Amino acid sequence: MPRARRARLVDAPDEAGRTTTTLLGSLAARLAVLHVVSGADAIGSILAGYAELGREVARTADGARVRRALETGRPGQNGNAIWKTLGLETWVSTFPPSNMLDQLRNDLALLLADDVDATLELLPIPNELTGSAAATEERALFLDFLLGLWAFSTEIVRAVELIAAPTLAPSGAVVDGSTPPPGPEGELLR
Repeated sequence: MPRARRARLVDAPDEAGRTTTTLLGSLAARLAVLHVVSGADAIGSILAGYAELGREVARTADGARVRRALETGRPGQNGNAIWKTLGLETWVSTFPPSNMLDQLRNDLALLLADDVDATLELLPIPNELTGSAAATEERALFLDFLLGLWAFSTEIVRAVELIAAPTLAPSGAVVDGSTPPPGPEGELLR
C-alpha cells in the first residue's frame, strides 16, 4: 500500500507568518483589485506570472528537461511563432508578474484552516494589495509561460490529491449516498 502523503504548508523562516486572517485578506484584496484594473491588466499580470514561474522552474532539473522537450518539438516552435507574431512576448513583458504559486498555496491553505468560519465573521478584513510593484526585466517568452502553466497545474493536481486523500474512498468502492465522512483533522502548519 502506498504511503499516505500529507500536505505541509509552512512559512519561510525569514518572512512573517500567515494566519487565516491574512490569507483571507490576501484573497479579498486580489478580488477587490479586479474592480479597479482592466481585464487586460489582470490577464497580462497573470500571464506574466506564469512566465516568471516558468523561468524559475526552468532552473530545476525537471523543469529544464521539460523546457528542452518543448523547445525542440512542434508545439514549442508553433507557440513561439504565435506568441511573437501576436505581440504577446512584448505585451506580457510590460506587466508586473502575479505570484501565481504563492497565491495558489495561500488559497489552498485557506481550505485546510480550521477557523475559516470564525474569520469570515470578522469581515470586512483590511486588505493590502498583493503582487509585484513593477514588471520584470526579462522577456515573457512563450516557453516560459507554457512551463509556468505546467508547473502551476502540477501543483494543483498534487494539492487536490493531498487534500482529498484523508477522506477519499478507495478506488472501486461503492458509495451509498449517505453523508460524507468528516473532514481531516489536525493543525495547519504555519
